[in-house]
Amino acid sequence: MTADPSQSDDNLAAAVKAMEDLVDEAVQVYELDKEKVNVTDDLYNSLKILTGYLGFTVDLPNELLNLPPQSRAILVPSLDIIIIKPNYKSEQKRLDQFTLDEISNVLRYSIPMIINMARTDRMIKSKKIAFLKEGTKKLKRLPGTSVDDSMVTDTMRMEKV
Repeated sequence: MTADPSQSDDNLAAAVKAMEDLVDEAVQVYELDKEKVNVTDDLYNSLKILTGYLGFTVDLPNELLNLPPQSRAILVPSLDIIIIKPNYKSEQKRLDQFTLDEISNVLRYSIPMIINMARTDRMIKSKKIAFLKEGTKKLKRLPGTSVDDSMVTDTMRMEKV
């Protein structure tokens, strides 16, 4: 029994169509990979400005980065992650060098913690500034302690010398 030539042509057409579909899928995957790199770079660079300014460090659970149990991971303000291995050797990697899943895990874990640390820092600074303002206000009520008076007095002393 011989193969029908039209059936052979259909098989070839199906194979060519499958190759076209493969090329289309590969191009789409390539475009997504490029977009992933661009989005990750933008996120990394923007977030790095904020975390660098705030200056907070976050200890990360090992599971976020699939590390062995005795390891330690620390996210520093520069968005580098310091990994201390069980043998106490360390390595340092940029956040954007991890997989998308690992980056997502780290951000989901660390951003709420950084927000809480920033909020606490803001409240402490506000209290200290309020204290200094109150102290300044109290000192200004004393006779002869205004800034203008002391500047005039200092200037007059310097002229006499």
